[in-house]
Amino acid sequence: MSADLKRMTDAVRAARDAVADLDEPLKTEGFKILLEKLLSGDVEQGPVAEVRRSRRANTKVKSAVRKVSRTSRPTSSLRLDVSALKALKSYCERFELQGSEQIAFILANYAREHTDIEFVTAADIEYLYRQLVSQRVKVSPVNDLSDWTRALNWLAAPSRRKEWLAKHQDGHIVSNSGLLRFHELEELAAQKSSTDSKD
Repeated sequence: MSADLKRMTDAVRAARDAVADLDEPLKTEGFKILLEKLLSGDVEQGPVAEVRRSRRANTKVKSAVRKVSRTSRPTSSLRLDVSALKALKSYCERFELQGSEQIAFILANYAREHTDIEFVTAADIEYLYRQLVSQRVKVSPVNDLSDWTRALNWLAAPSRRKEWLAKHQDGHIVSNSGLLRFHELEELAAQKSSTDSKD
C-alpha cells in the first residue's frame, strides 16, 4: 500500500470515527469537513489526535445539551404545605393507583378540587406524584416527565374513547365524562372501604 493511499485510508477512518456519535445531517457534514482538513494537512498531530479532540468536543457538547435540557425542563407552579400534603395522601389512598393514566387522572381530579390552578400540566402531575412517593403511598413507579405527558394526552385522545380529560391552553382539564368516571371510582372506593371494614 502506498504512503498516500495509507494516509487517505487513515484519514477516512479517523473522520468516520470522530463523527460516529453525531446524528444526521451533522454526521455527514462533519465527516466531509474533517476529512478535508485531514487530507489538506491542516491537522498537525495526525488523525488519531484529531479523533481524540473531536470526541472530547462531542462529550462537551453533549453535556452542555444535557444541562440546557435540565434547566429548561418545565416545572409546576404547585407548592403544597404540610396540611395539603396530608390531604393529598388521604385523598389518593382511597384509590388503587396503578398505571400512569390512572394516577394522572386521580391527581388531575385532586388538582381540580383542592388547588386553584385552572388546568394541569405534566409537570403538575409529576410534582403531585413525587409528593405521594415521599409520603410512601403505594403507587406504580413512573420515572419520566414524558410518561405523564403521554398519560395526559391518552386520557384526552378521542381515539381511545375515554376523553376523561380535555386539552385546555397548555394543559388539561377534567371533562364532563371524566367527572362521571371519577364519581364511579369514588363509589367503587367507598364500597371497597366498607367491605374491608366489615372483614
